Amino acid sequence: MPAASGLRVGFIGSGWTDSTQIPAFRLGGLTPQAIASANPERARAAAERHGLPDVFDTWQELIASDRVDIVSICTPPDLHMEIAVAALRAGKHVISEKPAALNVSQAEAMLAAAQAAPNQLAIIDHELRFHPQRLQMRQMIKEGYVGSVLHIHLDRLGGERLDPNRPWNWWCDAERGGGMLNALGSHLIDLARWLVGRIEALTAQLQIGQLYRRDAEGAVRQVTADDHAHLLLRFANGAQGSITASGLTPGGWGMSILVVGTDGAVRLDNQDQLWGMCGAGYPGAEASGAAVWEPVRLRHAPANLSELPNQRPFAVGSLYLAQMLAMSLPMGEVLPADAASFYDGLSVQRALDAARAAHQAGTWVRL
Repeated sequence: MPAASGLRVGFIGSGWTDSTQIPAFRLGGLTPQAIASANPERARAAAERHGLPDVFDTWQELIASDRVDIVSICTPPDLHMEIAVAALRAGKHVISEKPAALNVSQAEAMLAAAQAAPNQLAIIDHELRFHPQRLQMRQMIKEGYVGSVLHIHLDRLGGERLDPNRPWNWWCDAERGGGMLNALGSHLIDLARWLVGRIEALTAQLQIGQLYRRDAEGAVRQVTADDHAHLLLRFANGAQGSITASGLTPGGWGMSILVVGTDGAVRLDNQDQLWGMCGAGYPGAEASGAAVWEPVRLRHAPANLSELPNQRPFAVGSLYLAQMLAMSLPMGEVLPADAASFYDGLSVQRALDAARAAHQAGTWVRL
């Protein structure tokens, strides 16, 4: 375990923070210090479970505390802008969950607040950028392994939204930023931009699997947020792509990425194994011309992940994100390499808003 950097993190929210972020950040060398939540009982339980010294009744008290250096915002998206802007004005470093906000205008306000605080960290928690296999995939593409990118396909397939007994909560509410497009599509859009380049236009189809669900009190509530999102992309460099973020896939599958170019291809399977291919017409192709997938060896040995709460990509990425921050922030680097800035968050937000508009109009939307 790396030595703690002394950077103290205050967490707002008691779901993702409790299950994954607090232990991953601690293993990465940051110091979990405080928590606040709309559910005070859960906040106190998380603080006791993880040994956090401070529990606050409100997020306003947490960001005002002189015992917090970094604020991690893990709330529903409808609260991101207000908390992020307030935390930056209070002089804190900020990590905000995805998507950046509810809409482009809110994401623009967050970017303006970050630009007004140039000596503070202001990033979106796209931790998959720090997952070793995904990071190596990007390096391979940049080094020309695939040549010019022709197309990219990103999937996250799960079956959790098929269950009719799953209770209604904010995930079902479009006005609070719920839905699969926001929750997981935002990650895949960010990866597409990071791996290939600027998205020029897109179209989308969104789907709700269960139109009504019962809330915690047993009342029947309408579901207004999508359970499944499928996007087609056009990039400014001429590449094409697709994204599927689904909670309506029986049995699930996990996450995968395929990038195909003029000289080769690279893919990450749902077991996080990285593969490279020399196919017909590619340098190194067999005489038969048959495509051959070969496992790609990681250039850097991964850290010991045995102490993580799980080995899923988000937990692994969170660990490496924390390691990067623990090393870079003490050196004054407030926009570390590969981190998703608030500008990146705004760009993804534009794509999310465009996807919803494309679904409604049944057409392509230019960004």
